Amino acid sequence: MAEPIDPTPPVEPAYVDRTFDALYAEEVEAMARLAFLMVGSEEQAEELVHDAFARLYERWDRVDNPGGYLRTCVVNGCKDRLRRRGVERRHPATATGPAEMETDHLADVLAALPYRQRAAVVLRYYEDRSEADIADLLGVRPGTVKSLLHRGLATLRREIEP
Repeated sequence: MAEPIDPTPPVEPAYVDRTFDALYAEEVEAMARLAFLMVGSEEQAEELVHDAFARLYERWDRVDNPGGYLRTCVVNGCKDRLRRRGVERRHPATATGPAEMETDHLADVLAALPYRQRAAVVLRYYEDRSEADIADLLGVRPGTVKSLLHRGLATLRREIEP
């Protein structure tokens, strides 16, 4: 015997109603600012954000939380880019291109922070993320986030205050 057919459609998660284009329009500027604060270069930030959107688009049907997946992609992309920069600094190429000139002192000081401190400060005070969210994004414990924030802010205060 066949089961009776239920005439009510299944309940869809909230993210299904949200299209990729709508998410892009809503989040692209915020993600670009987040990436800029982490890597210190507008061009690299835009590239990282577009790469993150491309990864999200490829997996759109399988991702439960597109906004969270996007933010994780951006943060991880920034981490990879900064890691690559460190390798390039330790092993410079023979020909170097023109250096980027930074005029914003805060951006310079922020860029000088170690990656995890910079990421914690940006995520906490720019993105207004909780310590638990930051811990999840960075893959550390909440207590480590508190320590990263404390050290990062202390360095910023020392460099910025007269």
